[in-house]
Amino acid sequence: MKKITVALAGNPNCGKSTIFNALTGSNQHVGNYPGVTVEKKSGKKIHKDYDITIVDLPGTYSLSAYSDDEVVARDFIIKDKPDIVVHVVDASNLERNLYLFTQIREIDAPVLIALNMVDILESKGQKIDIDEIERMLGVSVISVVGNKAKGIDNLLNRIIEDYERHKSEKGVIDHKPASVDYGDDIKNEIVILESLIEKESALSNLPKSWLAVKLLDNDALAAKNIEKSENADKILKQAEKSRAHIQEHFNETPESKIAEYRYGFTNAVAKSVIKELKNKKKDWTPLIDKFALSRALGIPIFAAVMLLIFSFTFTLSTPVVKLFETFFAWFGDFASSVLPESPIQSLLVDGIIGGVGGVLSFFPLVLFMFFAIAFFEDSGYMARAAFVMDKIMSRFGLHGKSFLPMMISTNGCAVPGIMATRTLDSKRDRLITMFVAPFMICGAKLPIFALFIGAFFAQNQRTAVMFLMYVLSIIIALSAAKFLSKTVLKGEPAHFVMELPPYHIPTLKGLLLKMWERGWIYIKKAGTIIVLLTIIIWAGFKYPQTPINPDLSEEENAVVQMENSVLGRLGQVLAPIVKPIGMDGNRSIALIAGLAAKEVVVSTLGTIYSLGEVDTENDESTAPLREKIAADSGWSPLKALAFLIFCMIYPPCIAALAVFFKETGSKVKWLVLMFMGNTAFAWLAAFLIFQVGTFLKLGV
Repeated sequence: MKKITVALAGNPNCGKSTIFNALTGSNQHVGNYPGVTVEKKSGKKIHKDYDITIVDLPGTYSLSAYSDDEVVARDFIIKDKPDIVVHVVDASNLERNLYLFTQIREIDAPVLIALNMVDILESKGQKIDIDEIERMLGVSVISVVGNKAKGIDNLLNRIIEDYERHKSEKGVIDHKPASVDYGDDIKNEIVILESLIEKESALSNLPKSWLAVKLLDNDALAAKNIEKSENADKILKQAEKSRAHIQEHFNETPESKIAEYRYGFTNAVAKSVIKELKNKKKDWTPLIDKFALSRALGIPIFAAVMLLIFSFTFTLSTPVVKLFETFFAWFGDFASSVLPESPIQSLLVDGIIGGVGGVLSFFPLVLFMFFAIAFFEDSGYMARAAFVMDKIMSRFGLHGKSFLPMMISTNGCAVPGIMATRTLDSKRDRLITMFVAPFMICGAKLPIFALFIGAFFAQNQRTAVMFLMYVLSIIIALSAAKFLSKTVLKGEPAHFVMELPPYHIPTLKGLLLKMWERGWIYIKKAGTIIVLLTIIIWAGFKYPQTPINPDLSEEENAVVQMENSVLGRLGQVLAPIVKPIGMDGNRSIALIAGLAAKEVVVSTLGTIYSLGEVDTENDESTAPLREKIAADSGWSPLKALAFLIFCMIYPPCIAALAVFFKETGSKVKWLVLMFMGNTAFAWLAAFLIFQVGTFLKLGV
């Protein structure tokens, strides 16, 4: 079986990920590129006896050196040399999307265009002349509708055809492709630099024309590549001379002039190939945006969307969550009956089933949440949410785009949320957003909130309470941003500029793939780090073992054992610190364990209740965890609220802290501020809620 490596390149919001999902299905692998926090997605597809590896490059508007995304995309094309680069182009925004194409062509990579969203263009009463655009660009162009998986087989067929033609050295299309005409003055400087680069053996693996243009474009990484050559000084001096000549001749920077020529080329192509249709279809985007983006209705509509997401999540997931809870309760009871009483039985029943089962019980709820959010993401609405929130965000010292990392944190995890701050141009805006994104109720925190909301609120109240907790997380994040912008990170947010994608009707397949991709991370954590930490927590409360006192009941002996265990004694040390916020020592242990992964808070509470909350008369040892908490006199709605607020604010998991440290340039001062500041903020907020609530006798 022959093997092909295909790279998918394209602008953000061009539908590249949708096409990647349509091509690869569930055969995907997600990781990071070495040395950077840029996500690396790859997948497999078997088609016509070809084993095709598809790499989804980061979405980028250019192949410059301004961000890690751009560097990763171009390095993969230049150094890894994929057999085919599939450039995904938004047909409804052809001119802007083709700007990236001009740079891919300069690298001299074998490329074909997947012309996506042709249905959106047609809804505007236009179409693209495929024969003409192929003639002008000199590459294959395939029409696709990614969100409906239309044209995917044609795309695969053309990938194979182009690959075979390249291998046979016949070229993809016989006629000479058009290229950007930079004018005689710039072309002459390019030729001079090319002649110098061509003589350097150390640069033989790099496209000389591309490298020459990049030197004129003042690209820092291109200059770094030149430094490897024998006559680096001569080439770099000539580059400076050429740049000075262009600056003097045009009275503007070379990079501005080069960009102008590129856009001139893309504009000419767009005007030549876009044709008007006689029978125009209705374009609903302007009409919907008239309401979704209006000053009066924008925020109420956003609030309604979030309320709808939580209503969908809690309404549909509740029966499934109860089913999971019943299963794990039965499984624990079954394991107790078939295994003899021993440390192994306690580890399995009280530790793993009681702890990990408590986390996995909420897996359906997490999946429903991911599905609902993915729907509004793929529909194009979430980009509008960022636009709508910009006015509010700017008042608190945040950029409008900061809302997207915050939403990503809500979608699954603070780690990609922190990484997503790279879309912000200002270093200050990035830093503030990285500080506040972890305050959002991520997928890992969701089981904690679901547990306590389920324990203390009726079914018809849970959606409203969860919605209010989400709103509270935004208020807390904005307040923290305001504080940072007025103290350690003074300044004004950058201007908000964002391209809004057209509305789409998401495909069920795409939504299910997104849901499962995010849900699988939850499962992997439950099967690895949470199991490991649950065993450690179980051992910490089980040892050293205290002799059984025959004069005490089984429940009383269990409590004595926990009090004299390693973690029980640590809890007693911490008890005076957490008592003013309505917690006991054991709950503080759950919070400490949650620094490894927030889901571990639930698994730790599950283990604690399995080990120490035995009630032989009522047989509550096998009841769902939320029922045990609801029946525990040590809890109250007020204490639960203080506990949830602490969980919302205190430092994120170790993985998020590590990414935060790296994304801030490995600055220890920011990491210390994040950890100590969040801990102090969480304690103070929980203290105020508990003490004021106690004074007013609310929820006590």
